[in-house]
Amino acid sequence: MSSTKFQSSFRIYLVIIIVFSFFFKSYSNAFLPLPQNLNWQLETTVNGVEFYYAISKCNTESVVFLKMKNKNNYNVQVSWQEVFQTQLEKNKETGTEKKVTILPGETFESDCANISHPELVIFSSQINPTYVVSISKFNYKNIKISKAN
Repeated sequence: MSSTKFQSSFRIYLVIIIVFSFFFKSYSNAFLPLPQNLNWQLETTVNGVEFYYAISKCNTESVVFLKMKNKNNYNVQVSWQEVFQTQLEKNKETGTEKKVTILPGETFESDCANISHPELVIFSSQINPTYVVSISKFNYKNIKISKAN
């Protein structure tokens, strides 16, 4: 008899836990950032790859989002460097070369709600951690495109 009472209580607790877990999951999604309407700027097209950027904010921090669209019918490896204009520096280079491989017809992009490609998001604190950076301009530099396997 006590075994059936235990099983009954266990089932009730299990149902309560499941219901509350769905509630908390739904409630936590309410605090995710909303998708952004970014003002994408086409900077250049190199060997069938279009290079875009958008200057925006994530919370209160200035951010540059990058987008690349492979118009080729083959995989490409893309490498580039970045140059920024801030309130204190006209041509601030990060110095690091970034690389991605993009499939034919694919578009790589990120925004605040979806940072699936972290190399395509540059926070102002990454540009210069010594002051609060306000980004006013962005340029790609040393773009290289090669056919990838």
